[in-house]
Amino acid sequence: MTTPLEPIAWIALVARWTELARASRAIPPSDTRLRDSIAHLIAIEATTAALGELAQVPEAERPHARTIAEMTIRRAATELDQLWRGEEWPNEFLDACEAAERALRVSIYAGLETLVVGGTEPIEVPAFDLRLATDATNEDASLRAPQGSLAVMPPGTIAMPGEPVCWWCGREAPVMLEPAPTTAETQRTSPPVLILQQNLAPLQVYRELDDRGRFVKDTVAPITDDLLAGLPLLVPILLDGVSIGRFLHARVDWLAMQRAALAGRTAIPVDGSLTAE
Repeated sequence: MTTPLEPIAWIALVARWTELARASRAIPPSDTRLRDSIAHLIAIEATTAALGELAQVPEAERPHARTIAEMTIRRAATELDQLWRGEEWPNEFLDACEAAERALRVSIYAGLETLVVGGTEPIEVPAFDLRLATDATNEDASLRAPQGSLAVMPPGTIAMPGEPVCWWCGREAPVMLEPAPTTAETQRTSPPVLILQQNLAPLQVYRELDDRGRFVKDTVAPITDDLLAGLPLLVPILLDGVSIGRFLHARVDWLAMQRAALAGRTAIPVDGSLTAE
């Protein structure tokens, strides 16, 4: 197991890379603009790399670490802009800045945990206790703010093996409620098999339908990918402490719609399954 980095060590690592860049004198002295640009380029690249290791920073320190990273990237990009004074940047500089922006966007998901359907059979997604995790340091419960990020498939969703049904970070895991009594509609006979996976990218499951509204296949893909065709199954509930979504259908109605769209089948193919061999 990797030893968590203290924030001061994380910041020092970025500073060390920057100083190494400044020590490089391989560029001809006549090209002063490019020589002066290298330190800022490496600062951006080093900070981007460090953001990829943010899960190793203690959870309570991650917001501060993200702030330091953003300040470092913005400052270096400003210095590059001043050096090139409106001229077109080299492609390497543009690529580095784009990668840094992507890293900043996904850094709020550092330490993400995901529940994935195990076994070989589809499951009916159970209900989770979605009472929002709060800042327990505030004694007045009415003033406590929700914490972290959370996405969940609505209860009653028919999830295929290898699909994520819930992911979260920056908060406690949502608790699976006791399975509802078995009925003719649910055919529930045992609790679902769910496997905990850590440090995955935040994912979405897109369910493709044909012209008659029947399910064709599912695709599991990072939420940062271009939007795919199909119905997104994971509902975003919280994003960095902000409530952003809710379920639109009652469990029984949602389950009935899906069974009709399966048209007698028990499963459909899954592209990007997390448990595929």
